[in-house]
Amino acid sequence: MKKLKRMTLILYNSYDKTRWHEAHKRAIARAAPICYAFDCNLAIMDFPCEMEDILNIKTTIGNSGEYLEKLIEKNRFFIVDKFLPQFGIPIASTSKPDEKKAITPLDTAYLLKKKPVGIYVGLGRHGLPKDIVESCSYHLDITEKRVSLETCTAIGCIPAVIYTYTKYL
Repeated sequence: MKKLKRMTLILYNSYDKTRWHEAHKRAIARAAPICYAFDCNLAIMDFPCEMEDILNIKTTIGNSGEYLEKLIEKNRFFIVDKFLPQFGIPIASTSKPDEKKAITPLDTAYLLKKKPVGIYVGLGRHGLPKDIVESCSYHLDITEKRVSLETCTAIGCIPAVIYTYTKYL
């Protein structure tokens, strides 16, 4: 099997952009073990924090932050304010994909044979802003049934489903 390119899960902050909330910390703590387990980078976008704040997260989630530390050590954790070229093809996770941009989890796995992909997940009830969704090359409905998932559920499903498909390519 040809070595696959890297998938990056990009948590987009739809909460307060000026104050570092517990919700931010918990989302990062929950995403880190998932990303580590399923060979995925983790990026956070528009979060009101710096690396020092990340290193000071205290949690019981993810084996007390062990997996976040491992991602950081392996340069697989990013704090960004825009989509970086090394993330590859931008993909918006949404339960309401534009039919012209819709991509399945299997199609996403096939994309990883050629290029890296960066998959946005919006935090909070507002999800991803319209400009981010419109700027993405593809729209991924991980359920393929237009079922809206709670944020943490989506964070778990997206890397797991795509990673599983890559095992059969």
